[in-house]
Amino acid sequence: MIPLQPIYDQIHFMFTSLTILGKIDLLLVTGAFYLLLTLIRRSAAAYMLREVLIFGVALFILTSILPLPVFDWLVRGVLVGLLIATPIIFQAQLRHFIERTGRGIGMAQVLRDGFAEQVLSELLHAIEAMAESKTGALIVLEGNDALEEFISTGIPSGGQITTELLQSIFYSGTPLHDGAMIIQADKIAAAGCILPLTQQALQADKRLGTRHRAAVGLSETTDAMVIIVSEETGSISVARHGILYRPLTGLELREKLLDFYTPLTTSPPKLYLGRLLLHQLKDQLWPTSWQPRELFINLGLILLSFMLTLVVWSFVIQQTNAIRKERIENIPLRIENLPSDVKIISPLMTTISVIVQATESVMPTLSPRSFQAVVTLENPAPGVYRLPIKVKASADQILVLLADPAEIDLELAQIISQTMPVTIDLPDQQSLSAAYELVGNPIAKPDQVQIIGPAPSVEQVSQIQTSLFIANASTNLQELVTLHALDAQGKEVLDVTLQPNRIQVTANIQRRRNALNVSIRPKIVGPPPTGYWLSNLSVTPSGLTLQGDPSKLTDIKSFVDTLPVDVSDAVGDLTVQIPLDLPVGVHAVDENGKILDNVTVLAQVTPRSGDLAENRTIQLLKAMPGYTITISPSKVDLLLSGPLPILQEIEANPTLVQVLVDASIIPIGQSADVIPTVIAPKDIEWKLVPPSVVVKVE
Repeated sequence: MIPLQPIYDQIHFMFTSLTILGKIDLLLVTGAFYLLLTLIRRSAAAYMLREVLIFGVALFILTSILPLPVFDWLVRGVLVGLLIATPIIFQAQLRHFIERTGRGIGMAQVLRDGFAEQVLSELLHAIEAMAESKTGALIVLEGNDALEEFISTGIPSGGQITTELLQSIFYSGTPLHDGAMIIQADKIAAAGCILPLTQQALQADKRLGTRHRAAVGLSETTDAMVIIVSEETGSISVARHGILYRPLTGLELREKLLDFYTPLTTSPPKLYLGRLLLHQLKDQLWPTSWQPRELFINLGLILLSFMLTLVVWSFVIQQTNAIRKERIENIPLRIENLPSDVKIISPLMTTISVIVQATESVMPTLSPRSFQAVVTLENPAPGVYRLPIKVKASADQILVLLADPAEIDLELAQIISQTMPVTIDLPDQQSLSAAYELVGNPIAKPDQVQIIGPAPSVEQVSQIQTSLFIANASTNLQELVTLHALDAQGKEVLDVTLQPNRIQVTANIQRRRNALNVSIRPKIVGPPPTGYWLSNLSVTPSGLTLQGDPSKLTDIKSFVDTLPVDVSDAVGDLTVQIPLDLPVGVHAVDENGKILDNVTVLAQVTPRSGDLAENRTIQLLKAMPGYTITISPSKVDLLLSGPLPILQEIEANPTLVQVLVDASIIPIGQSADVIPTVIAPKDIEWKLVPPSVVVKVE
């Protein structure tokens, strides 16, 4: 048995996706079909048409309800064939009707609409396949302007348009693949045709070749539409009215083709046609005498017209605002009706995905916030449940087809409480300074806490622990610390709540009478050498603990000195191991309690910086016998900066700094501005005034 809910959902979705104008559109199309059926219902073939239409509508409804993709494709093909065959079967009636009401309306456009239904699908499939395989193609669709002169340049064909034939012609191994294919109506007129090249510059891309220039050239002189598939990139382009549109997606190409085959026109109907249609509609819907048989026939025609309207509407929707299916991810999941004394202990997903159905105009507006996923607990008692997930959409124009997952497994547990004492851990007690000691055990206030949570989680807790760090303490500690619930393996149990979750811990830290923490002060003697200064001084370790006679420790302040370190001859980094200046009976220990005999002192003695001004004569870099070299000015001011010892050496020996010019690069009889070259010791920076001189070679 076919489930009724999916059928109702599809029908509801179809009508809710229509706007007010869409409903008016369906009403007008239904009226048009009703008038057409009324005109031909008394013909000899009307009964056959009625049976065929009823059978076709039934097949269409069946394929719309059931997921039968192959059969659906077959039925749609048959329905298209019926629409094409209808004018042939009823040509006499249609000729009579068209002669009366359709003269001058534009039958050429009707024929082009018929060609569109036959050509578009095959043409689009072939172009998309050639674009994917990067097969070059040049296809011309004839408009109102005749293309006979260009058809004569190719090989006549006359073949029916199919995807396979189009791909075969443009296959690189065939002799016709380099030319253009010209399509007239629904036939291939010729292949391998030669088109005129445009003379305009294609600014879109300098790499565009002959195909694109030929396409634009033809579109400049005719109303034809030319489609190009690039052999290099596989991109799709369209030339029309001298304009090149590129690159195009498959959807954009479909829109261009639909615009070419079925352009929108706004030609007003003639007044007599409107009066005739209104008069016929009045005679059929409001006859002068209501006979039961005529009423039944009219109701049947109205129903059949509405069914035909739905069939046509489905085809039009697929071309203009197609119904699509898409997956939406990351939709938040909410649990409803969960009591306060029960908690979910199983892993709980926070988001789901859904497959939805909507039109192409609505689909881009959808986001996870457009949906609401809810799981409702009907019996919220402890236990394990498998519950369905219900998804609601924010608008009626959206149909939720499938939720992934459709169900969720939940395990519910009762919330209980338990009281447990607090354990205080001292992880760095061994690192407490040797000058201090911990008196007694730390005190927790309060010393017991309450554990609240699901029964399985509360039963896992074996102790409540907190940590207190005392390594750098020099006085009593009183801190607010965080508590942790641990299981038997020492892992934290996260699914419980502690009340309170923070407590106050007090630790009694006292200084030992025979120990004292001090810092170390290096004792420096002697001034650095002339031109140098003591830029940095450090000692390792910077502080330590003294142990010994308490009476002697009381005389020591917060620091102790090292023995003297002489820097009078030091240059650069001076590292020395030197003892401390301690009273007899007092010794130093490090943080591990080991006695220290020496400490490390690092003294950095660096040169002082200064400046020096010199006036120097410019010298030639290379001798040039037989030539007269003129340098203007012949002397320059030289400003030097750097370490004082080097500047002092330059003052004592001026040859350490030279100012040179190279005149060999200047042509004979000419002069040029030259920047002199300065040769100076390392670490010396210089500046010339003026920065350049004029050198003339004669």
